Amino acid sequence: MNQSNISRREILKGMAAAAAGAALPVGTLVAQNGRSTPGIVDVHQHFTLPGGRGATRDWSIEKVLDLMGKNGISTVIFSNAGNGEQIYAGTEAARDLCRRMNDYLAKVVSDHPQSFGFFAVIPFPDADGSLKELEYAYGTLKADGVGILSSINEKYPGDPLFRPAWEEMNRRKVVTFIHPFTPRCCRTLIESGEASVERDFDTTRAVTNLLYSGTLSELPEIRYIINHSGADVPVMAGRIKDRVPGASSFGAKKQTDGITPKTPKGVFYELQKLYYECAHAAYPTSIAALRAFVPPSQMLFGSDFPAEDPAETLYQLKQRDLPPDVAHALYRGTAEQLFPRLKTS
Repeated sequence: MNQSNISRREILKGMAAAAAGAALPVGTLVAQNGRSTPGIVDVHQHFTLPGGRGATRDWSIEKVLDLMGKNGISTVIFSNAGNGEQIYAGTEAARDLCRRMNDYLAKVVSDHPQSFGFFAVIPFPDADGSLKELEYAYGTLKADGVGILSSINEKYPGDPLFRPAWEEMNRRKVVTFIHPFTPRCCRTLIESGEASVERDFDTTRAVTNLLYSGTLSELPEIRYIINHSGADVPVMAGRIKDRVPGASSFGAKKQTDGITPKTPKGVFYELQKLYYECAHAAYPTSIAALRAFVPPSQMLFGSDFPAEDPAETLYQLKQRDLPPDVAHALYRGTAEQLFPRLKTS
């Protein structure tokens, strides 16, 4: 066997190994020089303030770091999961709670800058308080983005009441993570409905409200991350599109019941520019719907810890046999585009 054949064989062998590795979660890959590649970026985890306010009293940074190591996660971006009645009360106490949450998260990031980031908590619907906290969160604490719950005091994010904060977020080109929060009206409609379906229904209502109110089209610099593979948005997008003024897919005019959404570039344009993380929604139909609706560049990984174990979402993703480009984007690539500080090269 001559030297040229040996070289060609080695090259082909290396290419095959690289292709096989690319289909695995990023955190499991090892470069040929023996160093581990950058791990997964998890954009959906929650926290607990010292003293118990937050996701769960059993939560701790030590537990999160241990879990990250076990699951190949290199970076977690924390956000608030609830406390809607407290942080959105429009009171001085609400401002104080948001400030304490943000100060705490900034300290966590300062202690572990390579491992953590955070979405700032803003005291909507308090316009003055929201603007002040945005300035503090970005100017002083260097937040990675802003977290907002899907409903705020029985109102949805596109309500004019919240417009001053949205305009400032647009000016700053904020990354905004939307987390579900079921309003009082829908918490007991059906038994166990809040945990099983109502949260994702509320996310879908929030996104549709942002669309119909013109918030998505009029403030285009805000980059939104939608939870749980988009909740019902990818599945409902066609029906949402066909219920706005204009032609349906077959060219027939649709009755819109007076709805006049502001979507000059089209409904699909606005919904497909959003980003979607897959926490506890990596099941076959969820991922199939998401992949059919948006390109890999709009997909992110999330775990929803401590509500869900990251291993569960990772297990489901491994069963999906994702193409290498989709896997890379979902586990890390898209996050590096949204958060340039996470880039490793």
